[in-house]
Amino acid sequence: MKEDKGSELHESSMTVRLKHLDYIQNIVTRMSQSSVQAKSWLLPVVTAAFGYALTQRSVEVALLGISAILLFGYMDVNYLRQERLYRRLYNAVVRQDVKIPELSLDPHDYEETAPDADGEANTQKTQFNSGRFRRSKINVKEWFRVLTSWSIAPFYGALLFVGALVLCHALIR
Repeated sequence: MKEDKGSELHESSMTVRLKHLDYIQNIVTRMSQSSVQAKSWLLPVVTAAFGYALTQRSVEVALLGISAILLFGYMDVNYLRQERLYRRLYNAVVRQDVKIPELSLDPHDYEETAPDADGEANTQKTQFNSGRFRRSKINVKEWFRVLTSWSIAPFYGALLFVGALVLCHALIR
């Protein structure tokens, strides 16, 4: 008995959709691991810099430690921002209410409406120009939300506070 062609197309479409979701989830996982790795690389660098700055009262090394915190914090914010964009893409693919090209890994292939990890909808409009994505403007609210998230602000804020104390100690000779 022959199978219905519509059934075959549906199964094929479902397989492609599941593979698409798998690809997106792999990217989300990779961004999350990169965030953890940034934090784990920062801790020994900051410990060494602040330890040396405390014992030698070195302002330059204290500033180096603070600079490392800012650099790694910037990288971590970017990883978290990208992770959120891919989570939105994942949600849009799951909901299927927005037309997204098959197997697209561009997180900007949807107009908006997909909620992020916090459950808030993306308010950034996108536009397409000659097949290439171009953002209409930087979404300051989104950057602020990422910067003040529970995985960024307390961790890097505490390290910056310690860095400020170490810098003050080094300045008072």
